[in-house]
Amino acid sequence: MEAIIGSECYYANIQNYSAWGVWEGEGRSFRYPVTYIRNGQEEKRKARVDDLEPEALITGHYKFGANELSIHRALVRIVDMLEADYGLKIPPEEP
Repeated sequence: MEAIIGSECYYANIQNYSAWGVWEGEGRSFRYPVTYIRNGQEEKRKARVDDLEPEALITGHYKFGANELSIHRALVRIVDMLEADYGLKIPPEEP
């Protein structure tokens, strides 16, 4: 779910030129990076989180200047709300 949200960023003021110098218009969509705290250190990622422990994964947040959006905590809250309010059933993960 995070990858879907993070891929919906758009910056309208960027000037787009191809590698060959051809004007491709204004604006560009991009994948926003997630910052995780692992072993006390910040780590930015745009993909692959299967090697993160749950304790590091839940720290995932977007940094917007001085502001942060705790994306993984928000997604957990949304899933909890869907389960409680709408009866969503998520099968347990097999080991």
